[in-house]
Amino acid sequence: MNAQLTIGDRPVGGDAPAYIVAEAGVNHQCDLDIARRMIEEAKAAGADAIKFQTYNADTLTTRWAPRYWEHPEPSGTQYAIYKDSDDFVREDYEKLFAHARRVGIEWLTTPFDLEAVQWLAEMGMAAWKIASADITNFPLLRAVAEKGRPVMISSGGSTMDELRAAVAELRRMGNDQIILLHCILCYPSPDEQMNLSCIPTLMRELPGVIIGLSDHSVPDPSVTIPTAAVALGAKVVEKHFTLDVTWEGDDHYLSVDPVMLRTMVHNIRKAEAALGSAEVRVLDCELAAHDYARRSIVADEDLKAGTVLGPEHLIMKRPGTGVSPTLVDHMIGRTMVRDVAEDQLVTWDDVDGDAPDA
Repeated sequence: MNAQLTIGDRPVGGDAPAYIVAEAGVNHQCDLDIARRMIEEAKAAGADAIKFQTYNADTLTTRWAPRYWEHPEPSGTQYAIYKDSDDFVREDYEKLFAHARRVGIEWLTTPFDLEAVQWLAEMGMAAWKIASADITNFPLLRAVAEKGRPVMISSGGSTMDELRAAVAELRRMGNDQIILLHCILCYPSPDEQMNLSCIPTLMRELPGVIIGLSDHSVPDPSVTIPTAAVALGAKVVEKHFTLDVTWEGDDHYLSVDPVMLRTMVHNIRKAEAALGSAEVRVLDCELAAHDYARRSIVADEDLKAGTVLGPEHLIMKRPGTGVSPTLVDHMIGRTMVRDVAEDQLVTWDDVDGDAPDA
C-alpha cells in the first residue's frame, strides 16, 4: 500500500487527494495585513495549507555570502536580501497562525534555525517543511524530526545519495512521516528542466516516502506543470503564491495569484478524477457503445438454406449484438440451415454445427 500520513486532520498520500500548499514565502513583504489576506485567498482558492518562511538573516548566512539569483540589490550578498525580509517575529507568526485557524486553513512555515523550530513547535505547527538548501543540515533535520510531526523536504540541487541520506537521518531519529518534494533549485525553473519524470523514480527509489512537487517554474494561465506532476503520482504540490505577480522583488514573478491558484486546484482535482482506476474493463457508461457501436456478422445478400458460406456472403456491420467479427473464420465454410435476409444478423442457429467455444 502507498505511504500515508496525516497533517492536521487531513490524510496525505495513499488514495487521498493531492495536498496543495500555497507557498507564501515572504511575498507578504512583512505586512501583516497582506499576510492575512493571503491566508484568506489561499483558503478561498481551495488550498489545503498556506506556508510562510521564518528566518533571521544573522543566523542564516554570512554577511559576505554571494547571491546565486538575480536581484537588483547592489551589494550582491544574500545577507542584504534576507535582512530586508526578516522583520516578522514570533508574535507576528502567532497572529497569522491564529488567523489561519479562524479561516480554516492549515498554517505552516519553513524554519531556518533551531530557535525557530522550538517556538514553532510550541505553537503546535502540524508539519514541518525543510528547504532544499538545508537537506544536508542534519542538526536542523534532527530538530524537526524529534518533534514527531510530518516532515516535508524539497530535493532541489541534490543527488540521489543525498536524498537517501536525509531520509535515513529522519528515520534514525524515529520519524518515518516523510514527504519528499521533487524540486529544481533554479529561480525560475525552465519548463524543459523541470524533469517531472523524476517523480516516478523517487517513488521507486524511496519506498515508504510520499513524493510530491515543489514548483519554481513561471506558471502559464492553466498552471500546467503541477497538474502534470499529480498525473505522474505527486501526492503533495507546493506552489509559490502571491496576491499580485507584478509586485517587485521576492518570488512574485514565479508565483500564482489567487485566480491562478484557484485554476491550479481545479485542474489538479479534475486530473485526479480523470486518473480513476487502473483496472482495464468495460465501464457502465460504455455498455451501450459496447453493444451498439461494435459490429456483428451480417448477411450481405439474401442467403438461402443450403448455401455454403464464403467471404462474399458476409459483411461486418453494426450493432454488435450478434456474432462477433472475431469469429468470422469459424462461420466461413458452414452451411446455412435456414434462410436469412440481406442486412440481417447471421447467428449460430442459422448454420450447421455447434457454436465455437467462447
